[in-house]
Amino acid sequence: MADALNAALWAGKHTGDEVYIAGRGPQGGDFYLPYRALRDRLAEHGIALHTPDLLKGQPVACDLHINARHTLPDWPAYTYLYEDPLVRPVNGDRAHLQRYRKVFTYNQELVDGERFIQLDIPNDLRVRSTAPWHERDLFCVMLTRNNALSRPNPRNLHHRRLRTLMHFEAHAPELFALFGQGWDQPPVQPGVWGRAVKRLRKWRNRIAPARAPFATWRGPVHSKGEVLARARFAIAYENVRGVPGYLTEKIFDCFVWGCVPVYLGTPGAIAHIPADCYIDADTFADEGALLDHLRRITPQQHRRHQEAISAFLGSPAAQRHSNEHFVRVIADTLAADLGRRVPP
Repeated sequence: MADALNAALWAGKHTGDEVYIAGRGPQGGDFYLPYRALRDRLAEHGIALHTPDLLKGQPVACDLHINARHTLPDWPAYTYLYEDPLVRPVNGDRAHLQRYRKVFTYNQELVDGERFIQLDIPNDLRVRSTAPWHERDLFCVMLTRNNALSRPNPRNLHHRRLRTLMHFEAHAPELFALFGQGWDQPPVQPGVWGRAVKRLRKWRNRIAPARAPFATWRGPVHSKGEVLARARFAIAYENVRGVPGYLTEKIFDCFVWGCVPVYLGTPGAIAHIPADCYIDADTFADEGALLDHLRRITPQQHRRHQEAISAFLGSPAAQRHSNEHFVRVIADTLAADLGRRVPP
């Protein structure tokens, strides 16, 4: 094999190749698992992938940016667009994205099969639990941080998440459990002022802790699985109604733990997932109707949901959302583009 080429992986503020360390993802999870697998696949192509701080003073064949960056290097650069443009506006700047050699994205408005390549958000689709109804002690859960977008927008689903939370808190607290960071204070509001108030409350609570505003809050968790393995249902709302094709890990996190998700997201993004795998929150007139529906579901019906989920995860249709597909598409595209041998 020819001498190895260096490639720089820009993933947030990570340095020292820490993005490859197990458990460094949010909530102690393996969010970065596909990047470790990507490093290994690229190594088979003779391309060494490191965070840019470890490549100072060395020749770099290309950059791979997780989300588009405003500044591009003099050498070839590629980007994988993870965040919706509502969260990261540069991910929607078509003129800027044209400066990249290749763009990997789920955004169906951009995909052309040449420069803009279709690629969904990756997931570890290994099934962890199929525990039945009677082995799950939590009826319905919500796992989310008490955050808000930097600016108000009608596509933001934070208000829907709060509306569901407050309804369950008021009308069925015995059936509901809230997990996540920051719920020792009231819901954070969007915008600069909302972030400022959040910091002020956090500082005040260190001095004189206030009573948590939500009685159903159970505190933060180390990993999602420790909760989803115990839950029959989970409120799995996306942060935003995103661009066409926007479908994050939220619904798949529920699937692999045998938990039936109550899903809300971008219209059409889950059209290829069988409807009996999830409960579509958009089909209910209000939170009361949703709660009534969950209460009427029997253990036998819940089991049929779980069986549909298992069948989907084992089908070819699910593989477009897998870590393996994500790694293969990016690694093989970069290798071919850089003139390296593509292994089978």
